[in-house]
Amino acid sequence: MWRKYTDLERHNQLRNEGRELLGEHIIYTVKRDGENVSLWLNEDKEVIISSRRRESASGDIQSRMKATPEYKKVVDLLNDEYQGNIVVYGELLKGVSPTRIEPRRKHIHWILFDVWDCDNERYMPYNWVHQLAYHYKIPIVPIVDEQQPMTMTELTEKIDELKKWCKRHRREGVVGKVHNSKDGIQIFFKEKIDLPKRKKLDRQNQNQSHLPPMPEEKILRALLHAFNEVGEDDWKKVKIAMPVVARHISTEAREHNYNIPKNMFNYYNNTPLETIKAV
Repeated sequence: MWRKYTDLERHNQLRNEGRELLGEHIIYTVKRDGENVSLWLNEDKEVIISSRRRESASGDIQSRMKATPEYKKVVDLLNDEYQGNIVVYGELLKGVSPTRIEPRRKHIHWILFDVWDCDNERYMPYNWVHQLAYHYKIPIVPIVDEQQPMTMTELTEKIDELKKWCKRHRREGVVGKVHNSKDGIQIFFKEKIDLPKRKKLDRQNQNQSHLPPMPEEKILRALLHAFNEVGEDDWKKVKIAMPVVARHISTEAREHNYNIPKNMFNYYNNTPLETIKAV
């Protein structure tokens, strides 16, 4: 059975503003800049390709996934090892990353970042996932650091250090994971570097492009990215939030070849927060 990947917040947007991470063993893995694509077996043992929001991914995503050298290896993993008891999650990396943070690449690839154990209803520990990746020769996001912070200062200093590492290595950010906390729960969070500033598109070229309007689902996705960057406390502060909203919507439009909406403020101002969070 498919399970949508956990929605990740920044550490200070967790339920207890990050304090639940103190004293816990945190591993930090690289967050790649691509499309969240998962694979699993249905009751008929058919391989299903899902995207972040859809149990059956769109045709273009499915075509891209099947064109990667990793696809057949993941299919072998699903059929040989677990027979429908896992969902494997990975990042589908295209030639140009959505935010253009990562360098251009000639070929598309899929890189594993998590495995959901359907029987135990938990994400598998990194070591187990790494063993699967090694056995089937599937690339996996690496661990860049580990820590057991005892104070919030230690936690934030480590996150700042890792963000600098990401900037140097042109990576979108890191994902922090506590696989087995003191309370027995799993705690995941993400930390992303700021998106690069982009040059304004030439208005004449925009008018000549005749691109289709940007669909609502893409706009909502951009609003979610902006909300995650700004945070709930500052979301209603127009001077803080609106420039971030505009940047994310523009990036999403350019990446998917849509016209940039002219009424971005209306989307920001009139879209209920519950709708954005549900994306």
